[in-house]
Amino acid sequence: MMRNNNTLDLSLFILIAKIGKTRGLKGDFFLRSFAENPENIFSFKKFFTLTSSMIEEINFEYIKSYNSKLIAKIVSLDDIDSIKLYGQKDIYVLKSELPELETNQAYWFELEGMAVHNLEGKCLGNVQAVNNYGASDILEVKFKDKKILIPFIKNRIIISINKSENSILVDWQEDY
Repeated sequence: MMRNNNTLDLSLFILIAKIGKTRGLKGDFFLRSFAENPENIFSFKKFFTLTSSMIEEINFEYIKSYNSKLIAKIVSLDDIDSIKLYGQKDIYVLKSELPELETNQAYWFELEGMAVHNLEGKCLGNVQAVNNYGASDILEVKFKDKKILIPFIKNRIIISINKSENSILVDWQEDY
């Protein structure tokens, strides 16, 4: 399935994996999953990748675990030269395929734009991005010209997430 980017809403997709190095000579490759649990990738049915001017559905012959890594093969790509054309490409899934989360949980992309309030009721700004520099996830909150970085530590700093009100309650001061 191929569609032009002009007619396709890319906000319907979310990055879930990246094609890595080739493995062997028959078109196998390592697949780097960005899911919290890498094996959650097995639950998705349709996968897509961007080419220069369109989004293309990719049909995997298989995705399997191998020594704590994921190995995959795309249907009809049966040699190392064919798969090299897909090297380092991002793999997307439809956001509508993501599983429903429990109350007080959200996906990273849902956090962006949410208002952040502290326990005193002061608005600290809106989430501009969610990053991870190794230790934990960090909310990048912007208010006017100021940027605040808030560690995403649930039940300690992140008190609650209210998707219906598009807000996050934090135990954090403006001057931290």
